[in-house]
Amino acid sequence: MNKVELSYQAHVKNLQDKIVEKEERLLHIRNHDCLGYQVLKRTLDLLQPFFDNAEDWLTIGDYNGLEANYLLENGQRAVASDITDIFLQEAKKEELIKEFKIINVENIDYPDDSFDYVFCKEAFHHFPKAYIGLYEMIRCSRKATIIIEPIDVITKMPLLLLIKNILDRIDPLLINKIWRNRFSFETVGNYIFKISEREVEKIAMGMGLKHIAFKRINLILNVGLKNSVILETPMNQSGWKKFKRKIRFKNFFSYLKIVPYNHLCCVAFKSEPSPEIRMKMKETGYVIIDMPENPYL
Repeated sequence: MNKVELSYQAHVKNLQDKIVEKEERLLHIRNHDCLGYQVLKRTLDLLQPFFDNAEDWLTIGDYNGLEANYLLENGQRAVASDITDIFLQEAKKEELIKEFKIINVENIDYPDDSFDYVFCKEAFHHFPKAYIGLYEMIRCSRKATIIIEPIDVITKMPLLLLIKNILDRIDPLLINKIWRNRFSFETVGNYIFKISEREVEKIAMGMGLKHIAFKRINLILNVGLKNSVILETPMNQSGWKKFKRKIRFKNFFSYLKIVPYNHLCCVAFKSEPSPEIRMKMKETGYVIIDMPENPYL
């Protein structure tokens, strides 16, 4: 068995081992006033510019149906998917989602252009063959594919890149003493892929996509509280205030370009975004890039 198959099996087993936590893992979907949901909702609100009309969405890596539930509550139609349905079954029973499907992102079992939007939040970095997964998501979307992932910090830290280039002349591994998470693995076994504007730009150019968009954001899920406390803490209590202080602090230094933002929302459009969507995206801080035409095709 190769390492790709081992990685997928490890992720399925990891979720199966957590079935005893199913009540806790669905609690923050049922209880929207808790700290856990409000922390996650701040990220999902990046989708608001795309809610002009009721559209068809496919969520990828949506292990407990949170993203699909958010879409449904905002008047959208959504199919939740993950590599296992162990939590999605529970979400469906509790009517938190309407549809779900087991999907391996390397081979999405839907025809081309099956959904208006395909959305993947912090699951891309789990994929053993991440870019195959991205191409599959783009294939299945009609309007756009949207992913939110940790950003590749070296693309935003020229000093670190300069130091790496200098140290590479001596030993390509010397930079690891400074860049500690250069080769990052999760305990479940997968390498953590990180994304950058340049990588998405190259993919878009290769596929002939005409429009892409980005928004940088700082995500801080660790607010110094245990998961059970996060899921039950009302958003107006100390945990929420602590979270907002951390975000303001991080945003201030990112705005000054002292430290990079830690996450990136990437939008790969397959069709022309409407003027209304463009306006709403710009109002909420997205940068939209209209790609040049290939002069030879």
